[in-house]
Amino acid sequence: MRVLFVSNYPHLPDIHGGLQTTTHDLCLAIQAMGAAAGVLCGRQASGPDAWQKDSTLGYPVWRATQPEHALAEVAARWQASAIVVQTGTSLLPMVVRSLATGLPTAVYLHNVETHQLAGTLTPDPSLQYFANSDFTAERWRALCGIDCCVIPPIIDAERYLVAQTGEQVLFVNPTPIKGVEILFALAAACPELPFLVYESWNLAPAWREHCQQRARALGNVRWQAPTLDMRQAYAQARVLLMPSIWEESFGRTVIEAQLNGLPVLASHRGALPALVGQGGLTLEAHAPIADWAQALRHLYAQPEAAGAAGREQAMRHVAATPLRVGQLLGELAIHAAAHRTDA
Repeated sequence: MRVLFVSNYPHLPDIHGGLQTTTHDLCLAIQAMGAAAGVLCGRQASGPDAWQKDSTLGYPVWRATQPEHALAEVAARWQASAIVVQTGTSLLPMVVRSLATGLPTAVYLHNVETHQLAGTLTPDPSLQYFANSDFTAERWRALCGIDCCVIPPIIDAERYLVAQTGEQVLFVNPTPIKGVEILFALAAACPELPFLVYESWNLAPAWREHCQQRARALGNVRWQAPTLDMRQAYAQARVLLMPSIWEESFGRTVIEAQLNGLPVLASHRGALPALVGQGGLTLEAHAPIADWAQALRHLYAQPEAAGAAGREQAMRHVAATPLRVGQLLGELAIHAAAHRTDA
């Protein structure tokens, strides 16, 4: 099987986010099982060509200014056997383009943001729906009446494990919806604790400078540029702070941190409570900062119990990788067979 994953978001290394790293790990896992995987994505800078291809990540990636217009040609040239349209800024138009190729089409939902649909999802036998968590599947069932096969993100443990962790309170992706205001409030409330911020999504220069000025003024917040190797972050961390304001549909950073025995302090939003489990604590996003500070100091002073529980949870997640990849490929094969029958 040759599976083409499609989104109008850019891919690694142009942008570092959960969708991009999840797609990367999934493509490598699919190839490890003897199938083929490729990515058609958006690109940040326009060029003279409709799309450009590279294979530097270990699988083919086509980067297009308008990936929806390049889809038919890329799928035909690569001889894709199935297309998986993923969350993007305009999902439904991409789905329509995919169906127009005549190839079996699946939709992989990585968030619950209805404003990114550019249309309405409906139960449709011509589509196979996947979701990245039980939370995501339940939300889309409630919103649109669709049933999703849950395929949680694939996480390659070797890409995130470190020999030794550090002393920092780690925060990834300094944006408002990820709870950056809670980060700054906590840094002010806990001046004795060292905080480490890693960028992830592309930040507007003015926003980056604004945040860096606040970090410098506090004195206990260190700032780092994005990295393709998150081991650099986890090697310096003692606790992961994830106070998201929006409803996280999964939150793979939690699993990555837990693999290293890091306890997690997160907001009680979306899929985070189930994901954190016994591996940390969750609070309502709008809880008093004093409550957040108390919880953070507790995990920082006594990380062992939550860290051990989290590591056990994360290892179970990683151990299920072959089953999840096999399930995705199996569901795509069944959908393709039904597609041929209908045709």
